Amino acid sequence: MVVKHRGKLPPDFLFRNIVGKLPIEGDEVLLGPSLGEDAAILEVKEPLLAVHSDPVTGGGKLAGWLSVYVASNDIATRGLRPKWLLVVLLLRDGVDESEISELVDQIGEAAREIGAVVIGGHTEITPGLPFNVVVTTAMGAGGMVLNTRDAMEGDSLILTKAAALEGTAILATELRDLLEEKGVDPYILDRASGFIREISVVRDAMLAANLARAMHDPTEGGLIGGVQEMALASGNGFVIYEENIPLREETLAVCEALEIDPLRLISSGSLLISVSEERADELISELKRGGIDASVIGRLTGREEGMRLVRANGIAEDVSEPVMDELWRVLPS
Repeated sequence: MVVKHRGKLPPDFLFRNIVGKLPIEGDEVLLGPSLGEDAAILEVKEPLLAVHSDPVTGGGKLAGWLSVYVASNDIATRGLRPKWLLVVLLLRDGVDESEISELVDQIGEAAREIGAVVIGGHTEITPGLPFNVVVTTAMGAGGMVLNTRDAMEGDSLILTKAAALEGTAILATELRDLLEEKGVDPYILDRASGFIREISVVRDAMLAANLARAMHDPTEGGLIGGVQEMALASGNGFVIYEENIPLREETLAVCEALEIDPLRLISSGSLLISVSEERADELISELKRGGIDASVIGRLTGREEGMRLVRANGIAEDVSEPVMDELWRVLPS
């Protein structure tokens, strides 16, 4: 049923279909989502608070999951567990109740999975939007944090899981008919769509935090964009090796069919870790004991050595230019 309303959603609809389906209670939440209250109230006991917001505009049918995972990942890279979420739903004119329900179910399931609660936000029907937009703010608190700028020349670069998991899931879901027309096996597409369940790196980061020098979430711009950002933040260069970068069969199938570079495809789900060379093996072992695959993909170098990707054929490629994510090249506008 189409929601025939503009602006804020009616209170009965809001509490029945949104607030009532989300995890909203936590020990440090003194006031959460409530009618007529203008802000959440938290009792924060730790000295440091990490806060991050992210909009999901290209997530399509997976936007609810992605909104929670992507915002929370950036808290986890600080070595903190995300605890609190603020969620803004900007819904397209003519949105169907079932779309809202699916988004909220995804948000609730993802929040419960990472152990966070929704403490507030905003919902409205926004005229002129061609698609639903979800903006999530995640927060975490603790006594010590990691900073990307602290990565050092000579550090090993470790990647968890595999590159381009988010992009693979989005493309396999949103372009399924096209990919089947191009000969990609439906069973491969089913598995690829299922990568959405692996987008959180909270577990990865909590396992790595005590050994890592710095951590970063490679999102838009893919793995190459993520390593660029870590190098720029820390004042370093880098060299990474294509043959060491884990890519799954499903990702290769989707990217080959669409003629795109998986290393430039949005890569939430993998965690980029900078660690001293002598502790790299220890960190990989710690991750693998926790059930998370990890690989050394390269190292940070001096800034004067530039930003290099050594392809599988041995040719070194300069990758210092800003990266436009492949997602935007192939998704319909």
